[in-house]
Amino acid sequence: MQFFSTFQHSHYIELAISKLKENEITDIYAVPLDERSVNTKLIDAMHGTDGTSLVDIGLVLAMMGGTIGVARGFVLHWGPVYWGLIGALGGFTLGFLYDLIKTVIKRKKLRTVKTKLAQVILIVQCTNEKSQFVEQTLWGSLALGVAKTRMHPTPTQVDP
Repeated sequence: MQFFSTFQHSHYIELAISKLKENEITDIYAVPLDERSVNTKLIDAMHGTDGTSLVDIGLVLAMMGGTIGVARGFVLHWGPVYWGLIGALGGFTLGFLYDLIKTVIKRKKLRTVKTKLAQVILIVQCTNEKSQFVEQTLWGSLALGVAKTRMHPTPTQVDP
């Protein structure tokens, strides 16, 4: 039998390996998985996005600034059209800068926060008699998942 199991990187996997070796199961292979890098782009690409937008608050403030600029532009020298455009541009700039600063600070915190360790895949090969013990040991050691496969005997070569 062959067992595949995944663990969080902790002392439980060490305990499982020790318990298996004590019971004369020596075909054990542990593979640590690499962690995902946190490098994300500030500006999204056409085919991928991370769910954050830098223009949401900017567009709301542009609408508000444009409305106020048009209303006040009837009294001011350049008129409502120019003051509406100035208000919209100013509102958009304020909102965009706010979102940009907020996103940069949030991503900086994500990089400094300690992330959890990656998972480890444990592969155990044993006889059919010991398969029940191996499965109980893996589940008892807080495995995230366990899969078992039955190994077929390799065909022997026939001499002609």
